[in-house]
Amino acid sequence: MYVGYMGDIVFSVAENHMLTPTDYERDGGTRWAEHALILRKPVSQFGGPALEKLSFRIILDLGHGIDPAEQLKKLRVMRDTGAVFPLVLGGVPVTQNYWRLDSIKEGNCWWLPDGKMQQCVASIQLTEYEDGNRIEENAIQTNYGDTYNAESNLMGGL
Repeated sequence: MYVGYMGDIVFSVAENHMLTPTDYERDGGTRWAEHALILRKPVSQFGGPALEKLSFRIILDLGHGIDPAEQLKKLRVMRDTGAVFPLVLGGVPVTQNYWRLDSIKEGNCWWLPDGKMQQCVASIQLTEYEDGNRIEENAIQTNYGDTYNAESNLMGGL
């Protein structure tokens, strides 16, 4: 049975396959600015919602039809490349925004006598990724950069 997905990691439960989040925690908040005044208490100003944060664990176990080493490799690539991805649980997106993988803590790992990893628990920390700041993201690219990329693609990706 399909539970959801995090990028290309699919959460599901079946007779010989189980990969689901556990110990799920979600943290949300707001942003406030404090403006100091002379001889008076500071004035608070609401700045808007903060980015959501999520944490959960996944048990990667050969006995559940999961190759722990392969799944950890995928997670590390997502973390180390700065990938942003949708997060869907229960068939519904957790938020309308994508997410980024901030950290992975690996523990309770066991190996078979042949050296293959049998089980490992991955504790995952995610932060919501707001991509609404297109003005700043587009300002980073110059016309020269766009021209170079277009020419590079025409010449086979030099």
